[in-house]
Amino acid sequence: MRTPRIFQNQSLLEGRTIELDENGSRHIGKVLRMQPGDAVIVFNGTGGEYHGAIVEADKKAVSVSLDFFNEADRASPVQIHLGQVMGKGDHMDYALQKAVELGVSEITPLLSHHCEVSLKGERLEKKLQQWRYLLVSACEQSGMNIVPVLNPPQPLAAWCEGVTAERKWILHTEELPVNPFTGDAPQSVCVAIGPEGGFSDEEVTQAKEQGFSVITLGPRIWRTETAPVVILSLIQQVWGDFSL
Repeated sequence: MRTPRIFQNQSLLEGRTIELDENGSRHIGKVLRMQPGDAVIVFNGTGGEYHGAIVEADKKAVSVSLDFFNEADRASPVQIHLGQVMGKGDHMDYALQKAVELGVSEITPLLSHHCEVSLKGERLEKKLQQWRYLLVSACEQSGMNIVPVLNPPQPLAAWCEGVTAERKWILHTEELPVNPFTGDAPQSVCVAIGPEGGFSDEEVTQAKEQGFSVITLGPRIWRTETAPVVILSLIQQVWGDFSL
């Protein structure tokens, strides 16, 4: 079995023994049924990870010795900020999970003219907490040690005005396909992905006024949860993790 990776929102230090929080203890002790001496990896999202072993374990409490520190973060060489218009059902969950696996460093849920999701107050806080948990879980699975920043939802226009990156893209199906992967590799990219109905012409114009390039890749229209997988994979292939 692959060594389990556990996120802990607490201070970590090589040579210490820590007690896992309720979620971590339940996963290790009850779900995986691990025993003293079994290897685990612990990280807290600030960088690097700690390799250690279980000292004591039962279904309610697990303690782990942090034996040595590995500074590897496995972050992409390109900082990627994903602006994703919120989708219905589990579409947003899927998009965020895959975005983490593909190395994004920051995510902003977006509101647009054709966005059919409206979250306010307690519902919004509950959803943000669910998404934070999802990002952490994706980091545990994928090997990332720095949890991507998750910003509160905001309108597309406000995001376009405030975001900074060397390359700024908005995906829009009305444009002719072009190859945006020209020139030297940038240090940062931000990309806006719309809802099922796409961005309105007014929104695209507003984005262009803020320095965004309008791009379309290929002859087909992607679903809103498919688009981030495709564009992020291409960024990693040309400029990032997979580039030769």
